[in-house]
Amino acid sequence: MTAEKTTSSDTFPSHAQVVIIGGGVIGTNIAYHLAHLGVRDVVLLEAHRLTAGTTWHAAGLVTSAGMVDETAMFMARYTRDFYEKLEAETGIATGFRPIGHISTATTPQRLEALRRDCAFLHGFGVEHREISREEVKALWPLANVDDVLAGFFNEQEGRIDPVDVTMSLAKGARMKGARIIEGVRVNGITQANGRVTGVLTDRGPIAAETIVNAAGMWGREVGRMAGVDVALQAAEHYYIITERVEGVDRDLPIIEDPDLYGYYRPEGDGLLVGLFEPVAAPWQLDEIPRDFAFG
Repeated sequence: MTAEKTTSSDTFPSHAQVVIIGGGVIGTNIAYHLAHLGVRDVVLLEAHRLTAGTTWHAAGLVTSAGMVDETAMFMARYTRDFYEKLEAETGIATGFRPIGHISTATTPQRLEALRRDCAFLHGFGVEHREISREEVKALWPLANVDDVLAGFFNEQEGRIDPVDVTMSLAKGARMKGARIIEGVRVNGITQANGRVTGVLTDRGPIAAETIVNAAGMWGREVGRMAGVDVALQAAEHYYIITERVEGVDRDLPIIEDPDLYGYYRPEGDGLLVGLFEPVAAPWQLDEIPRDFAFG
């Protein structure tokens, strides 16, 4: 699926009901759902190519673990069910694989917290269960479980391919009439009487009733165009993709150790090791470089 690339000002839109700035998984998701809700005049603008920024290298985890308020839990479960059926609608695979998700507890405090989370999810019908150290080992033979007190397992959740999902969402949005245009840079947001009136782009202005800031790590800069202070700061985040690891297979569940700030999942015949640093270093405090698209 190729997104629309306009080459003439004659084909570039002059107005829209909704303009979405940003063509990652969030922007295309919003375009898809607005179009399916019946909003017919939706334009999504992407400065580079779809998935640029952070979507293209996201880990693609689909889990309700840690969702301890009703809204977040609902969104997590809706997303899981939605991605499972999206491919049938658009013909573009999402890479969804319900390989399961394990959270481990290695301290009494974490065990209590995860039991509370599990009870909360049960209240909404989510099949999340406590498993023993031995069951963790059986599901993840590569794991050292000597310090594991218990695990918490949801076999329905798993992973997607963020790039494939974005392309599938974009096609689903276009099937309902949304326009998705790549290679368009938004340089300003116009306003009158306290409301937005449109965007200024390097291909001309677009009048709009509503503007959605889905610019990801550029969200702070886009907010400034409208005089809005978006409390967002890019931070360094590390993950490692290993070479081949004996014993890895593609059906291993995702396993997460919250106290080590780490998650692990199969990646080819190796592993992806992700690290959520408790004190991450901020990156580019003044401004995110505009051309940092696939860096």
